Amino acid sequence: MTSERMSSEEPTFERFLAAVRGTNPFRSHRITDVGSGEATVESIHKNAFGKLTRVVQDAAKEPISIGALLIGAPGVGKSHLLARLFQWAGEDKATVVYLHNILASPERMLRYVLNATVSDLAGHRGSDYTQSRLYTILNRALIRSGALKGRKMMMGPREIEARKEALARLGARIDPQNAVIPVLNAFLTGTSHGSLGDAAAERRAHAAVLWLSGETLGPDEARLLDGARLLDQAAGAADDGLALPDDAAVERVLHVLAHLCALAELPLVLCLDQVDNLDRDAVRALMSYAHALLDRAKHLVVIVSGVKQSMLSLRTGEVIPAAAWDRIAERILELHMISPEEARAILEGRLDAALSGFEEKEIEEVIAARKRDRLFPLGSAWLEQRLDGVEELRPRDAILWARDRWEAQQDRLAAVGGKRWLKEWPGPGPDGGRAPAPTAKLEDVIDAEVKKKLEEGKMRRRLQQASLPPDEDNLASLTHHLLARCAGQNASTLVSIEHLTAKKRGKAPAYHLLAREKRADGVTVTTGVTFLCAPSGHGARTPLQRMADDTKHTDKRILVTDEERRPLRLGGAGKAAYDALCKLGRQRFLHLHLDFAGHAELDSLVGLLGAARSQDLEIEHPRGQYRKVTEAEVMASFQRQSLLLAHPLLRELLTEEIVKGGTDSVAPEPWDPQQTREHIMAELSWRLGLMAKELAQIFASRKKLSDRRFPEAWSHIKKTAQALHDEGHVHATATDDDLFVQLRGKK
Repeated sequence: MTSERMSSEEPTFERFLAAVRGTNPFRSHRITDVGSGEATVESIHKNAFGKLTRVVQDAAKEPISIGALLIGAPGVGKSHLLARLFQWAGEDKATVVYLHNILASPERMLRYVLNATVSDLAGHRGSDYTQSRLYTILNRALIRSGALKGRKMMMGPREIEARKEALARLGARIDPQNAVIPVLNAFLTGTSHGSLGDAAAERRAHAAVLWLSGETLGPDEARLLDGARLLDQAAGAADDGLALPDDAAVERVLHVLAHLCALAELPLVLCLDQVDNLDRDAVRALMSYAHALLDRAKHLVVIVSGVKQSMLSLRTGEVIPAAAWDRIAERILELHMISPEEARAILEGRLDAALSGFEEKEIEEVIAARKRDRLFPLGSAWLEQRLDGVEELRPRDAILWARDRWEAQQDRLAAVGGKRWLKEWPGPGPDGGRAPAPTAKLEDVIDAEVKKKLEEGKMRRRLQQASLPPDEDNLASLTHHLLARCAGQNASTLVSIEHLTAKKRGKAPAYHLLAREKRADGVTVTTGVTFLCAPSGHGARTPLQRMADDTKHTDKRILVTDEERRPLRLGGAGKAAYDALCKLGRQRFLHLHLDFAGHAELDSLVGLLGAARSQDLEIEHPRGQYRKVTEAEVMASFQRQSLLLAHPLLRELLTEEIVKGGTDSVAPEPWDPQQTREHIMAELSWRLGLMAKELAQIFASRKKLSDRRFPEAWSHIKKTAQALHDEGHVHATATDDDLFVQLRGKK
């Protein structure tokens, strides 16, 4: 990454040809990351976007909350519009929290929304909250509201104390019960003192984030928080730890956050995207909570997005009650098909972004070709032929056409070489002389698409870890959602699966899930599954004790922990209960250590089923023709490819086999990580971006690796790109089973 290395990679005509061969700016036809740097065209859906930004501005100015419903056909551009809103908000306009695949048991849905929201605002790295949006919002609120006067935003002890006092004064207006502001002050002062090297203050900030997220704190964490009133309120429930007691308390946190965002002149916007992907119970609960939030909060915008036909079906079927619909659909924004002129603008926009680096460096051949035809290397004549007789179309269709056209030009370039390709461009025939691809079996096409989308979903969560916080109920809901479709099927031993939830009164159940399996010998085995993501040993004690005490209801007990982010912590009582469980033996007690990839895989499997349910999953079969993939077809593909059995927890409950805990370990990387990082940065220095697979192909060629080792190299490149993304050097976007990687700030 030295300047000498970077300067040696200056764009040339040969580099341009390599870029055409090695990448395709039209490969991604859907938004999977609203924070991506993908080129957008402002004229597309301009009116809808203008209405959306006015909704946000109205909520910022007035003490009101507004619901907005964004609907349209699949592929018409709903997620692209939300991505534009996210980019607009990032220009000092708003605080947008993008929530996708929000799955939890109905009674805990609001708490999970809070958990995901606070996780997004605070970030998933607890050691540097000064970089979080939550820290920025609090400081801006103090300045913009005038609560902090006459002091610069410095980090000395006196300035930190002044901010604490100012936030307390501000809290008297927006949090008269003084229930949330003391904890936000613990976060603000803990983060500030932590940046000065105070480890105890850093722990205090982390405890505040846990409480704000709806987590349960043990006595040690609770003592770190300012505000003895909180401890007094929890005194009667000391055994259960310190936590937000009910939905009213959860709402209060969201209300205070929304008000602070407004004072910071960054109004809070919750985007609930693709809600029609959820099952009916989840939709009903989520929309009911959204209704309640809008009725009682101030300065809040809730945007609900989904496929028009699916959303209307949920309304007519009374899954979404009339009162909730009226509130969340206070402003309706319907996206329609686009015109041929708009389709051309989309393609020109992506080409401008992809080729701008070569034009800036005045590569004569590129500039001349672009002057002749703004759609080079696609071609205006090609597009006119595709649009002949077309009055309107989806943005997705135009991008898919361009993807195929680019691939045809890649084939032509490979066949005749760069100079002849450019001289004879656009080449013979509307497809550049490309032979039609043979028609594949429908099942094979579905299987390939399912596998790619599953990888895309996992990588998207990996790149945005804060969007999938560690949460016991979310893990239980995801697992139940998948296993319920397998119960009673011949392919598994599972007979039934029950999701147990705590009642308002009475003891919490010992398990989250209760599974019944029938072995080959006809014996029925009952298994209880408990998920544990407790941040403290205190939080682990009671669940483990319940498992150890249950001697009548189950034949086997499974404990599932998030070993990567929330490893099991044990105090004295918790360790005694855990040891008692271990003494039962491996046939009767199993501890599965789940990492983040295991959680993300469950989320991706459920998300893909949801996309099919809302008719938003398509394949191309035969080439050039698109059809929907049904939920039943996705489930059949899971079974054909043994995708559920590949997950250690699902396999344990579908086969009545003992499976070793954890996910498959990755072999040690045989290459120097620093050299790999330099390889990625150097290749990105002279073009818009590359797919990780294309970076791996260049890498493998230079290293003279055998074809057998290419998958290993590709995985290595993806892992390194993810690390560079986390560090802020590049922006990676999940695309099918690959990553599209760009330098930060490069458009």
